[in-house]
Amino acid sequence: MRRWIVGLCLCVAVACPVWVGQAQSNQAARANELFLAGRQVDALPLYEDLVKSYPNEMLYQERLAGCLGAAATQTSDPAQVKALRIRQRDAARRAVQLGDKANVIQDMADIDPDAPLFATPESSAEMSMEEAEKAFQAGDYQTAMAQYIAAARADPKLYEAPLFAGDTAYRQGDLPTAAHWFARAIAIDSNRETAYRYWGDAIVGYGNDPEAAKNKFIDAIVAEPYNKYSWQGLQQWAVKQKAVLMSPKIDRPSAPAVDPKNPKNITINIDPDTIDEKKHPGGAAWMGYSVCRANYRGDQFAKAFPNAKEYRHSLKEEDECLTDVLAIVRETKTKTEGMDESLRNLLEVSDAGMLDCWILINGADQGIAQDYSAYRDAHRPLLHDYIARLVVHGGVNAAQ
Repeated sequence: MRRWIVGLCLCVAVACPVWVGQAQSNQAARANELFLAGRQVDALPLYEDLVKSYPNEMLYQERLAGCLGAAATQTSDPAQVKALRIRQRDAARRAVQLGDKANVIQDMADIDPDAPLFATPESSAEMSMEEAEKAFQAGDYQTAMAQYIAAARADPKLYEAPLFAGDTAYRQGDLPTAAHWFARAIAIDSNRETAYRYWGDAIVGYGNDPEAAKNKFIDAIVAEPYNKYSWQGLQQWAVKQKAVLMSPKIDRPSAPAVDPKNPKNITINIDPDTIDEKKHPGGAAWMGYSVCRANYRGDQFAKAFPNAKEYRHSLKEEDECLTDVLAIVRETKTKTEGMDESLRNLLEVSDAGMLDCWILINGADQGIAQDYSAYRDAHRPLLHDYIARLVVHGGVNAAQ
């Protein structure tokens, strides 16, 4: 069993909601303190009581599931392990019923209580990881750290070993060592978001460098922008720093409609009101976008991607079609005063040299997303700069 199945062991300290009643507040605060300190087994009886009193509180059910999973790793009695895992599964399912959408809770809700708690290790690295996980759940961070390091040495490509070593060092109050191991995980796979986010969480935990934390959280997004967890660190940072996360708003016309019976029959869909120059100065330029996309649904896609078996919306298409809009705006010398907000934002993003960044981060669909990896490999600093400059607004030392 891995940590993400046993319980919710994230670096970031999530504050409990505002509870009603002093007794509940005290108990919830103590339970929260123990849980976030990695002492899930000690927190178990508190969450058991809280769930009995407040069965419809999602967070209590979520935390109870995590505590029960941790308790299961601390007993060798098969019957007790199974009983604890059944309760863990049921608590997770209740949390899901109450609206919990976290992947780790979904995983707990699907637990098979008859399955082995720990898979048979196939290598010395796996053996060390299992021992590390057991020690971590027991709060024995010194042993856990030694075992994670052993796993990292046994398998230099095992991302989770340095990742969890960094997390463990952070819990021991050693930020430099945590940073070292997070960097080791990133060196193994720079396109996974977790180590960046954990690193940012660790910096926030010490509260001494909000700018550095922000940059790590942005790096997480650049690594995996379509993973919802990638954004959590920056979102929580923004709340603490009183910053606002808001991407440039660029509303585009709907995609052309294609007749499934006759693919050559392509219909442009555009609201006449949006291209009314009296109501929306410059709005007629959006016709260029729709015409360009219709051409791609015609024969332009095949010319641009001769080896593709079927059409998909691509970064190349979106860039060309938005560039056509910009060309019309510039040719007609439309004044920015009173101009459609989307056009103004489009001009700003383009003038900053970040049009493709906006398309990939904020304007992507499933087709465009397929182009992200190649672009990220060639433009990682630019993507980071785009988020820092045009998405993050305000905060301590944040880009304005």
